[in-house]
Amino acid sequence: MLGSIVFQLIILVLVFAFATYACVFADPETSDVGRFCIIKLPSCILKWLEIILGQKLLNQLSTLMDHGFQMIYLVVVLGSWSIVFAYGYPEIEKSSYVHSCHQLIGYAVFVACMASWYYACHVGPGNVTARTISLFDHYEYDNVLYSDKLCPTLKIRKIARSKYDRSSQRHVPRFDHYCSWLNQAVGERNYRWFLLFLAVHVFMCWYGTWVMASVMYGEMLEKDLLNATFFNVATGVEVKADFVIVFHYLFRRHFQLCGVLLLMSVMGATLGIFLGFHLYITSLNMTTNEYFKWRSVKRWHRKERLKYEAAMKDGMKVKKCDSALLSQQVPDGDVGSVGASAGEPPSDIIADDVIFDPGPMPKNIYNKGIILNFAEVLFPLSSRDEAILRYRTTLRHDSDNDCSNQKCSSDEKRLKPKVT
Repeated sequence: MLGSIVFQLIILVLVFAFATYACVFADPETSDVGRFCIIKLPSCILKWLEIILGQKLLNQLSTLMDHGFQMIYLVVVLGSWSIVFAYGYPEIEKSSYVHSCHQLIGYAVFVACMASWYYACHVGPGNVTARTISLFDHYEYDNVLYSDKLCPTLKIRKIARSKYDRSSQRHVPRFDHYCSWLNQAVGERNYRWFLLFLAVHVFMCWYGTWVMASVMYGEMLEKDLLNATFFNVATGVEVKADFVIVFHYLFRRHFQLCGVLLLMSVMGATLGIFLGFHLYITSLNMTTNEYFKWRSVKRWHRKERLKYEAAMKDGMKVKKCDSALLSQQVPDGDVGSVGASAGEPPSDIIADDVIFDPGPMPKNIYNKGIILNFAEVLFPLSSRDEAILRYRTTLRHDSDNDCSNQKCSSDEKRLKPKVT
């Protein structure tokens, strides 16, 4: 029985570790694991569901499943907190190793948890349209990841760092990724709430793990379990206590709490890594979308540099690479809460037999230093006075033009001679 529980715990940790790698860090363009988990497996599941259910029922199911991850979140989080309130709080009251103030702190953490999720779900990322484009047009084109062109879907100018998100069907400024747990895209105006959502949940998991572990540790000391003798019901043999035996005893005695404790510890580590990743790219003024694009640029530059150096050794003539040619090599895939997905391949990929000097590795021109980078996230540029003034000026100018056009049209009708 003990070996079975230990084996199940090991399997659970390995599954979480694999899921974290496959769905968060694996690049589907280079990783077979990432390609299978993010692209091939979901496609196969959708095809089988379409065969079994039919297209009409599948469309109705997909409409319901748009909120599927949000429902899973509520079931897991509210279910775990219900167990903590029902089973954990009585243990805290009895424990002399955990102060009762942690009950009040627990209520505050619960409220903060639900509030951060609510704000992250309901504050939009921003929406770039022909009318609002001046509000979000802050960045210059770097001609590496972004160049001056039209959005093929909305037929408006594609401002730098923006992207059309197919899931939410809007053009998102400073697009980061689409988060299924929030059922919306994360962009310029709600990225700070997404970071708060992550930070609160990381703290909740770590804090809950510490409190519940302290309760278990206190019971072990109060009952002197390490010096106790346990009776094996299956074999009828008395067993001297050790940490594994005591863990087994506490796990069976507090099964619900230990289950939540295990869940919080694993999720705390997983979310902590995810939060660390987002803080890292924020410090570089980079989005998740840009992070995966820069990885593609670095791979491409490394490959072309090796080809160029080999050609120079052989005495071959090569040409220089311009920025327009470089921007064509960046894939425009979608990025979701489960990592990057392969998008449409670039239309003008350079053939492998073409050799040229790629020049120095391009730099991220949006990196302004760690302080200004975080300030840009915490205080979005579109919410600042200069952006609002620019937006109002544009609206007033467009309104004046509309009035002028209407007046000219009215004058033309009035001055047009009547035909008798």
